[in-house]
Amino acid sequence: MRQDSRKTAPSVPYLLTKTACFAILFLILLYVWDLSQSPGASGKKDLAMSENSEMRHEGDSIPLKKETHGKLLDHLSTKQEIAKRKVEKEQKKEAAEKKQEKTVYLTFDDGPSAATQKLLEILDEQDVKASFFMLEPNMKLHSKAVLNMKQQGHALGLHGVTHDQKQFYKGANSPNLEMKQAQNTLKSITGVKTRLIRTPYGSKPSLTEAQKKRLKKSGFIYWDWNIDSLDWKYRNQRYVPEVMNQLNIIKNRHTKQPIVILMHDIPSTVQSLPLLITNLKNMGYSFATLDESMTPVHE
Repeated sequence: MRQDSRKTAPSVPYLLTKTACFAILFLILLYVWDLSQSPGASGKKDLAMSENSEMRHEGDSIPLKKETHGKLLDHLSTKQEIAKRKVEKEQKKEAAEKKQEKTVYLTFDDGPSAATQKLLEILDEQDVKASFFMLEPNMKLHSKAVLNMKQQGHALGLHGVTHDQKQFYKGANSPNLEMKQAQNTLKSITGVKTRLIRTPYGSKPSLTEAQKKRLKKSGFIYWDWNIDSLDWKYRNQRYVPEVMNQLNIIKNRHTKQPIVILMHDIPSTVQSLPLLITNLKNMGYSFATLDESMTPVHE
């Protein structure tokens, strides 16, 4: 007998099962491919260790890096700004010191007087400002001159009432009382309440520590000088070379103190004042007034 060589055809259930398996496999592959292409896949980025050792997505660190970078830039910018301001401050200070080295402060004691109006005319013609330490009785007697001083922009200061050394320095509160009286008179004339004062004959050696404390408590700022023109002694133009000689001595000291020149509101001083101003200008000096923000000279 001969065997039948024909193969038996697959059954229907078998074919259905096989088709179902292929379909499921296809769907799985399609699902995997879809996941790899979707935006959500970016959320599967590499994980990085945070500073506190917690796992986080690398993508989460991008805003943090930007924020840290911004803060660093702000910090650097602030430091640069601080450094810049410091340099500018130092430059201004140096400029002010250089300017002060070529600035003189003309001061006139004992006025106002009959010579004051001429004195003010000379200062106005020369475009020079000065500082006046005035006696209370003279302010009352020449109130118009005091008003002119204020109008022209000069510094108004006080010199007391009596100008009597024994009377002025007799007690712990006597200088303070005289200056307050002069202060009130000046204010009644001009509306200005000045704190600038100069005690008669200067603070040394007569002004005691107790008297200084009383004056300071009342807000007064007392000034002396570092150039004495000796105009009260010469009573002529000899005071001009005296000022120039003392000025050269101060220049050689290289002091940072303001150059304060003591003069008096008297006719002989006024007469030679244009010569003094011309000499100072020829040496390159400018002129300014004392003010309450300055550190006073005590000689």
